[in-house]
Amino acid sequence: MKLYGWAILGLLLAAPSAAHEGDHGPLPWQAASIWPDRIIATFDGEPSRALAVSWRTDASVTSTRAEITLATPDARIDLAARTVAATTQAVDLANAAAEGGTIAVASSAALPKVAYHSVLFEGLTPDTLYAYRVMGADGHWSEWFQTRTAPVSGPISFIYMGDAQNGVLSLWSRTIRAAFKAAPDARFMIHAGDLVNRGTRDVEWADWFKAGGFLHAMVPAIPVAGNHEYDLANPQDTARRRMLSHLWRPQFRLPIEPELPGALHETAYAVRYSADLDVFVLDSNQPDMTPQAQWLDAELKASRARWKVVTMHHPVFSSGGERDNKSLREALLPVLTANAVDLVLQGHDHTYARGILETGAQTPRRTGYRAGDALSTMFVNSVSGPKQYEFRKTGWDDYAPTGVRLERQGENAQFFQVINIDGGRLTYTAYTADGAQYDRVVIEKQGQTKRLVASENNEPATRSFGNTLPYTSPDF
Repeated sequence: MKLYGWAILGLLLAAPSAAHEGDHGPLPWQAASIWPDRIIATFDGEPSRALAVSWRTDASVTSTRAEITLATPDARIDLAARTVAATTQAVDLANAAAEGGTIAVASSAALPKVAYHSVLFEGLTPDTLYAYRVMGADGHWSEWFQTRTAPVSGPISFIYMGDAQNGVLSLWSRTIRAAFKAAPDARFMIHAGDLVNRGTRDVEWADWFKAGGFLHAMVPAIPVAGNHEYDLANPQDTARRRMLSHLWRPQFRLPIEPELPGALHETAYAVRYSADLDVFVLDSNQPDMTPQAQWLDAELKASRARWKVVTMHHPVFSSGGERDNKSLREALLPVLTANAVDLVLQGHDHTYARGILETGAQTPRRTGYRAGDALSTMFVNSVSGPKQYEFRKTGWDDYAPTGVRLERQGENAQFFQVINIDGGRLTYTAYTADGAQYDRVVIEKQGQTKRLVASENNEPATRSFGNTLPYTSPDF
């Protein structure tokens, strides 16, 4: 059966998010034990001098610890390790409780309580390779993982991926592994929301962690909360109020911005990575973006980083079906343009779209951008999982009054992106999951002036549902 874009949406929402989600109980990688699992590195504090790590065990582990040391050639690096006590939080998998309501998430198979643990390794040296391990019950250690702290300045690369969401273990796994193969020196990964389909379902997070495996522990994550990380507090609520998954904060230790309301803690935050890069994460699920817009404006004005990246789930310029996020655009586009944000990295629309906003433009260029042209901001929407939508029939023509121009688009493909920054040059490359280059842009910045050095967007041919394999719903 051939299914296009929105025609599959009902099937996807009605179907389980993975073939194994039945009543047979947890699979081997799902059940928590006294051994540590779901180990993931994130940022909290200054990335050149600190590293956050979180992991899970069963609820019998009420206190534990981690160790860190320089990753030297010595065979017994463990002998030089220092110990850091972990913070522990018990989580009831059967119920997601939060202010405003409780979401029952249990199936007929009983779900136990588990424990999440986190540490913050501090006092580290910039641009240095460290090894660490984490413990479950006493003596039950993970393997050692190696990761490098951020440089104070200098060349860096990172990976960005849009929605994983569906078929995560079966089909998204190839995307994250291909990304690591293409950029083994990537310093971190941005996951631009909808990491899973139902954020309150522990079995889906089991798949997400298994799909990434050791990469989660070695390449720190910058996770973005998407609409699928939220769930209805009460299906009968006519206001359709939604709650953040009760698993989000326990499993990702992230910065808390004191200027923002408590509901936004660890969903809207800044990662001040180095003198060359600041990353600002927004929670675009909020009905009122004003607090975040004001916070972002202040942070951008205070930033001294050479390059500034904003990431959120819902796109400023939509590319999927008939979607449009007008209120989001009205709240954020003035802030993004006034502060000349370099890249805006988004998801949600399950298509590929990249466009450029020209400096001072009121209408888009009819002939496209050429080497030497000045630009203000580049916007990208992307998808890394197998759930695919049709592109908007009008493209970005509706957004012409803003001056943005759609430069490259795609359907029916899983993508990942690698961004390299070297001083005043930024290279952006989009790949399909088979590792083939799909789109490439090089931008140079001198002071506040940005110019296009190269734009390779003609090869291969634009992917669409009309010229690729027919899309049928996978087994999820």
